[in-house]
Amino acid sequence: YCTDRCSLFVSLHVNSLNKRPGYSKVRGFETYYLDAARTEDAARVAKMENEAVRFEAGGEAAAASGLDFILKDLQTNEYLRESVRLAELIQSPVAEVHSGPDKGVKPARLMVLGTARRPAVLFEMGFSTNPDDARLMTNARSQRNLAASIADAIVSYLLEYQRRVGTAVVESQTGTGRE
Repeated sequence: YCTDRCSLFVSLHVNSLNKRPGYSKVRGFETYYLDAARTEDAARVAKMENEAVRFEAGGEAAAASGLDFILKDLQTNEYLRESVRLAELIQSPVAEVHSGPDKGVKPARLMVLGTARRPAVLFEMGFSTNPDDARLMTNARSQRNLAASIADAIVSYLLEYQRRVGTAVVESQTGTGRE
């Protein structure tokens, strides 16, 4: 997992399905980001409930924790936006090197993402229960191509983020490493 010094969190996974009719035909890749709330109404209710609990203590302690809550909420929302962008940047180039269907970018409540405290995504690179995906994921050339696509997307994200926030970018040469 990340230390306090990392900028983002990318978790790589292999998907699978339990045996059932057609389970071995399902294939493809997808990228998940942590979903803070499924609907605006759910987010509103959660925010209201969370604020009510934090202000029950009363006095200055409540004001301080209220400010902490607001700052934490702003940070979490920023991480969510950044996670969505990172997921989009990973998903797109993988479509060029993966023979399976692009299953898209999706929100999900995944525990591994909930503890990251920074932009975080989980990438499912294929289904081990599908023979074509399994071959792709166990082939050395395909592994290099997938890894290069993901690495290039991460570099693109970091450069884009640095341009947006106005921080200095250290020049680096990156290649796809694809064959």
